Amino acid sequence: MYCRSVTFVQLPPAAKPLMTRLHRLIVACIGLCLLAQLIPSGVSAQTEQIDQLRSDRDAVRADRARAAADLDPLLSANEQIEEALRVLTEDLASRQAELDATRFQLERARIEVIAAQDEVVLEQQRIADLRLQLQRQAITAYVQPRGTGDEDVFRASDLNEGERRRALVSAVQTSQADILDDLRVAEANRELAVARAENAQRNIESRELQAQRQVTQVDGAIANQQRLEAILVERIAEFQEEVDLLAVDEANLQAEITGLIIEEEQRAAAIREAARIQAERERVAREEEQRRQAQIAAAVRGEASAVEAPVSRANAALVGAPSGQRLTWPVNGTVTSNFGPRWGRQHNGIDIAANTGTTVASAASGTVIAAGFSGGFGQRVLIQHSGGLVTLYAHLSSINVSTGQSVSSGTSIGAVGCTGSCTGPHLHFETRVGGTAYDPRSYLG
Repeated sequence: MYCRSVTFVQLPPAAKPLMTRLHRLIVACIGLCLLAQLIPSGVSAQTEQIDQLRSDRDAVRADRARAAADLDPLLSANEQIEEALRVLTEDLASRQAELDATRFQLERARIEVIAAQDEVVLEQQRIADLRLQLQRQAITAYVQPRGTGDEDVFRASDLNEGERRRALVSAVQTSQADILDDLRVAEANRELAVARAENAQRNIESRELQAQRQVTQVDGAIANQQRLEAILVERIAEFQEEVDLLAVDEANLQAEITGLIIEEEQRAAAIREAARIQAERERVAREEEQRRQAQIAAAVRGEASAVEAPVSRANAALVGAPSGQRLTWPVNGTVTSNFGPRWGRQHNGIDIAANTGTTVASAASGTVIAAGFSGGFGQRVLIQHSGGLVTLYAHLSSINVSTGQSVSSGTSIGAVGCTGSCTGPHLHFETRVGGTAYDPRSYLG
């Protein structure tokens, strides 16, 4: 016999397989790598970009504030100019009204001048008529000279006729004197009318010229104010355009900052989600590892209990062995010890003798749940198969697989040896379901 009876106990935490610890380390490293891939390498650079954009935005905002401050005095000056224009416009309206009134008075004065001129013409006509009368009387007196008035009276045929002649002579003399007086008055009136008309004409022309000058001055002031207003409006438009452009730049920078912040928040959310997923994976990995360790412990406990159990219990296990799943022989060799009672104890597997270094293969496809040294088993490998079946390969001289590795049927997992509690090179091979050992021959073809 190559395998002596040993008592198996549950392994303490300090004796957990080295490959299990390596498995945990590998899982943790993989998780960190995945998390590192999810974390953007440019987060720091993006933060600097956001800070730079904020600095640029603040600078643009300051420039816009300065431009707005420069614009305020211009707006105030424009208001003052508009007020001055309003006053000038009102003054112009007043002066225009005065000019219109002056022109109306001038028109009336012109009518008066025309009337005076007509009066002068009438007086001149009257003077001409008076002069004509005097000329006629002078001619009559020269052509038909007469004596004095007394002679006419003496030559009268009677007293009444003499009185009439005297009255006629007196009337003629009086008429000549009146004509001369009227002539002098008419000439004086003519001179007065001409002077009055000329004075009225000069006065009206002077007032019209003065009013026209005032209107011209107001027009010039308004034109000057309008020119200043046009210049000021142009400057205001330039400043306003600058303020508007700066406002657009500020809005664009703010939009870019907001976009980057949103992207950063999305990346942060992705990082948090990745961390959550990684934590979940680690939790699942821990639970899986705990489950595997529990399976290993159950397998160890099952073998330990089976070793100490009476022989009759082995027969019950053999009767209840599952059927329908076939395994391939893990090694070429000779079976030196079968499943069942041995030396008063239960032997939970079969021993297959072979030379040291002979290849040991997986009996079916599955996942390695333990690989490493384990007390009396020495170097051993546990593989989880479908249907809850676990196979154990013990006393190996070397191991070619690691925990968590998937293997196919016939995959080399190690080599025959004599590690642990054994008396010669051989493979101890077990099949367990739910921690209960069954005869491997019921699975092997």
